[in-house]
Amino acid sequence: MKPHPDRRAATLAQQALLPAEAWVGPFNAPGKGSEDARVDLKLLQWRTDRLLAERGTAAARARLEELQRPDLRAGTVQDGTARGISVALEEAMSLCPPAADARPNPVWTEEAEVLNAKALRRKKDLLVASAGVRVRFSRKRGLLLVDRARDVHSEGVVCFEDRRDRGTLDGFAPASAERPRLFLPNFLVPTAYAQGPAGAGLLLEGRLGRRPQGYRCRLALEGRADERFLRMTVAVENLQDDHRLRIRFRGLGPEYPIGHAGTPAWEPVLQAGRRFMAATLVRACGVLQVGDTTVAVPAAQCRGWVEHRFALGELDVPADYRGAELETPRSTR
Repeated sequence: MKPHPDRRAATLAQQALLPAEAWVGPFNAPGKGSEDARVDLKLLQWRTDRLLAERGTAAARARLEELQRPDLRAGTVQDGTARGISVALEEAMSLCPPAADARPNPVWTEEAEVLNAKALRRKKDLLVASAGVRVRFSRKRGLLLVDRARDVHSEGVVCFEDRRDRGTLDGFAPASAERPRLFLPNFLVPTAYAQGPAGAGLLLEGRLGRRPQGYRCRLALEGRADERFLRMTVAVENLQDDHRLRIRFRGLGPEYPIGHAGTPAWEPVLQAGRRFMAATLVRACGVLQVGDTTVAVPAAQCRGWVEHRFALGELDVPADYRGAELETPRSTR
């Protein structure tokens, strides 16, 4: 079996110089473990695909014709190729017309009562409810999710799992005899809470784990009065190499609808009698296997901030998804 032709190339321009017969199989297909390789690139691909589906132009679609191969979509490529893909995706988005109505997030408008971090210290628990799913946060119990329509009552529904990675971009390989580190959101600090006629929103900020092995984290919850699902945005800053950070949705099995603005690697898990779904937030891996050799791909370590958006109780993330405006909620400006 031949290696991927793109793995022999440093840039998309070099790929174009390959003879036509080089693109004829058989080639090693990306492994299933590559689902969470270069998560940042996959998130950009999702945003581009969504934009093209909504208001794409012929020029934008033509710009991406060369990127439809599954090996490129998998992200199992060298850093130069990955940069070329990112440029092509951003150029395709620039060729699409802007949205006709960019409306503000209704939960964080002037009509809502917004409390800042100082006022929130006196509150023991905070409720964020949509028309269907609701979540209650407290420092003692973490996040409690209730979905009466589906008979779900899950305490400590969100947990984070971090584990060292000894694999390649084609698949995660845990360090032998090493258990994952678990982080609870209980230690995140409420910094903004909004409640009004349109719904409620909560912003939590802090660190997952201790320094230097911890991660800065921002977690936003949002429930709208006209939606039956709950919006959740998780942003983490990755400054470490060779590891995988996942979010666990405890008490939620494969049948529970969870939408995501991207394509993370999902895995149903049964552990100690508890079931949960796990989704990759960051997979930092700097090694690409090419035939019998390995190639360093430092950009695939995904350093910096990575943001994921979920819809709990809904399989499809809405087009206008904004989370709780993690960067600038009104109370923390």
